[in-house]
Amino acid sequence: MDSLKDLKEEEVIRQVRSLLLLFVRKNYFEPSKDEIVEPSVVTLLTLDGERLYPSAADLKTLKIVYEVLAENSCNLQNCIEKAVLTLQYVRVHQQMLDEKSVILHNLAVTNIDFLMKNIESLEQNEKVEVLLLIGYIHKIYFEYVKEKACFERAEAECGLLSSFTGQLGKRTYFQQSDITQMTMCISKLKHHKSTPKSEYVSDCRLPVNVMLNDDTRMEKKKLLDEKHGELPRLNPLDQAVLLGLYAKLEHLHFKDDILHEELLTVLDVVLDQPQNFCVQLCALMLRSNVERHKTRTVERSMMQLEELVKCVSASDKVDKTPLFFCTPVPPRWELERQLANLLAELGCLSSALEIYQRLEMWEDVVNCYKGLELRHKGEEVVRQQIAKGETPHLWCLLGECTDDVSCFEKAWELSGQRSSRAQRNWGMLLYSQKKFEEAAVHFKLSLEVNSLQAPVWLRLAYITLELESWEESAAAYRHYCLIDSDNFEAWNNLAKCYVKLGQKARACKAFQEATRLNYENWKVWDNYMAVTTDLGAFDEVIFAYNRVLDLRGKHVDIEILKVLVQAIDENLEDNSGNPSIKYKSQALKLFGHLTAQVPSNGQLWLLYCKLVLAGSDKNLDDLEKAAQLIQKSNRYSIQQINWERDSKTLKEVLEIAIILGKVHLDWAECLDIKARISQILGTAKLALKSTDSKLEQYKTSLITPLPNEIEELHLKLKEILSAIVTKSTAT
Repeated sequence: MDSLKDLKEEEVIRQVRSLLLLFVRKNYFEPSKDEIVEPSVVTLLTLDGERLYPSAADLKTLKIVYEVLAENSCNLQNCIEKAVLTLQYVRVHQQMLDEKSVILHNLAVTNIDFLMKNIESLEQNEKVEVLLLIGYIHKIYFEYVKEKACFERAEAECGLLSSFTGQLGKRTYFQQSDITQMTMCISKLKHHKSTPKSEYVSDCRLPVNVMLNDDTRMEKKKLLDEKHGELPRLNPLDQAVLLGLYAKLEHLHFKDDILHEELLTVLDVVLDQPQNFCVQLCALMLRSNVERHKTRTVERSMMQLEELVKCVSASDKVDKTPLFFCTPVPPRWELERQLANLLAELGCLSSALEIYQRLEMWEDVVNCYKGLELRHKGEEVVRQQIAKGETPHLWCLLGECTDDVSCFEKAWELSGQRSSRAQRNWGMLLYSQKKFEEAAVHFKLSLEVNSLQAPVWLRLAYITLELESWEESAAAYRHYCLIDSDNFEAWNNLAKCYVKLGQKARACKAFQEATRLNYENWKVWDNYMAVTTDLGAFDEVIFAYNRVLDLRGKHVDIEILKVLVQAIDENLEDNSGNPSIKYKSQALKLFGHLTAQVPSNGQLWLLYCKLVLAGSDKNLDDLEKAAQLIQKSNRYSIQQINWERDSKTLKEVLEIAIILGKVHLDWAECLDIKARISQILGTAKLALKSTDSKLEQYKTSLITPLPNEIEELHLKLKEILSAIVTKSTAT
């Protein structure tokens, strides 16, 4: 370390880069070796109380890189080379830790900001490499929107144009006719110079692409027009950019069969032209992750992972690091863990346990025994390891096995009150016992140590929501959404907190995020509709109501419809200060859609009638349509059994009857043909008399009089009926 301080700045950066690549080779591309590590080195590299993986090798080298780049022991000036190297170090060091580190995240943010301000000074290929590096760092810290932006910009810088399309072809050997198969159209803009082929092409043996060997499914799609399936020659950097497209799709779309096909299509394009070790390794690993969920491909997924583990554990001395920082290559033990996880899913638990134990992944060992309902065996294993040397991590695992709070206390003390996991597990135990207030205390302590724990923020937010501590819950949900912005339930619950706090505008924004993330959930749209109604955003109300109808079919919310119709009828200002009458045409379409699905709701037809007359100069067409609508409203209202015995229903029926009379009188005033006037008034008179006689008959059976409000409405009904009779007689 002292020798580096005497070197020039450029030489220091070059030496540190070599050390970082040496560490990468030993932990990502070479077999594991037993070595003794000084406790002081482990302590220095254990950031935010998060432990290093036991399998990590050559930690002394990483310590030197850490001291130069994170602690700036050589007093390096800010420059692009140093910023890029620091981000590369952050990516590697973070992959050595159990949990996300706030220290590394803050270091990454500082250097990303510097690089993005100066990125235009880089050459095209360097620019693409930096964008891919930054994109994967954003992915590590759950910043998926920023990740997407980086990968899209990298694609643009490369001059790649890609899109999914369909081509006729066959997928199985037994298909008789060609059907549409998903393919990718890829082109490259001519003014973008292609990267020299030798720059990123690996000289070593590339990972083998294991064949499917299925008796039904073909190895590759056989297209009817094979020319459409031809791809342009892509260089390794272009392929790395396509892997970025895969990452973007993986996190910003719903998990469904279409996404499954899109992901495999991207990987098929990358695997079609094997050139670079890291690109090939990642493409095969990602394909295994996708295929493990399908019965026809799960065997190939397992065999492929076995092949990849052999590849990264080979003792050859060939350099495999070109494009390492532009691809999501995991550490060697993480690949083995993926293989063990798949073996466990397939029921090969003894093989999975063997891998977990060799890698000293005691948490996975415990989970494996839990799956076998042998929880005591997991406890035995952990106690054996504690006997060899106690660590906060092991005491936390013992606490999980025994549900003993004292284990978490011991882990917390042993870590010098720096183990976020100890407080997190302690809180989870109390949460499982429904001790929400106590659990919240421990979750907060855990987050004070490490604020990048998305699951803990989510759990704390839910607890405080249950405790109706709206301010705390909103704050916790905000923190969670900053880390993971793709959880629609979190946004929905955040909006609920804002509603309870009376912050309707913020609730509206949160609901917009929730609907963006889950466009198919009618309950979220219903909540959004209620909030936008309170805000007077009537265009959003109408859009949300239509969306609910599309998703649910029948959905009647009379209160919201009343507010909408009243605003249009009285021409109130919306949230932007515009007159609400502008929404009349959209609202009419909504009511047309709604009444077609729910034709037997009298209140719905009444509101439809009021909407037709809203802002109208009572012309003949509007009055005729309103009369038809109010007749339907009256018909469905009086079809209710014993409507006269319920005060609320009786009031509604009387109001509908009064409006029916008024509309027919106004309609008759606009007509000149006596026969037509007589017919219109006769229809109204018949409807009103029916309601009046029914109510009079009910009154005779009452001991106590009806409420004054009902009596006033009845009197008004009689007046309207008298006016209709007089008008009819005069005609």
